[in-house]
Amino acid sequence: MGKLKMIADPKLYYIETGVLRLTMATGPPNYKIILCGEYGVGKSSIFRRFMNDTFTLETSKKSTIGLDQSSRGFNINGTDVKLTLWDTGGMERMSFIGSSYYRGAHAALLCYSVKNKETFTILSQYILDIVMNAEGAKIFLCGNMADCEGENQVTDIDIENFERECGDVLSGMYKISCKDNSGVFDMFKDMARVLHQEALGKMTLRRELNVIRPGESPENDESQKKKCC
Repeated sequence: MGKLKMIADPKLYYIETGVLRLTMATGPPNYKIILCGEYGVGKSSIFRRFMNDTFTLETSKKSTIGLDQSSRGFNINGTDVKLTLWDTGGMERMSFIGSSYYRGAHAALLCYSVKNKETFTILSQYILDIVMNAEGAKIFLCGNMADCEGENQVTDIDIENFERECGDVLSGMYKISCKDNSGVFDMFKDMARVLHQEALGKMTLRRELNVIRPGESPENDESQKKKCC
């Protein structure tokens, strides 16, 4: 078996989720994003804005339990990219978020409520859960309910201190309002850009990746070439 090389074809994509693997697809690259954070910070509102651009008041929401997911396409520098967003569906209230929720995630959107500092101070625990269960996933910080004001509000100083404590763990920070539909689309498009640029960078670095049969070494293959000459 000869050496196989990855071809820089727009329909051939390479995506890594912590473990080296090749993924060939005829469609756009698909990046899994999981929503993380305390109950009541508006994760389901973010999910609905992502899914069908709607907003539902808290008083009219139905209480549902169960994971949900939805996909949406974005165009990044002329390339179609798909994001698949996963929502906990309130399961965090039962402390029942299994490993399947984290598995294969390319990114985690860490959510807090701008008007509730308690939902912000607990984020370090969620970062630990993400690092332990979603190896290699990028972490983005999202402050929801930016349209609200309160005495217990998360300040810019709080965010700056948190960013400094996290070092290079965070790949992006956003403030949005699902109620006003402010910043939601731009946030997801920026996440798609960051994820796709990283994937393209890895694809470029490994474009010359050789696939060798079991028991065969690159040295043996080179010697066979010399004999043929």
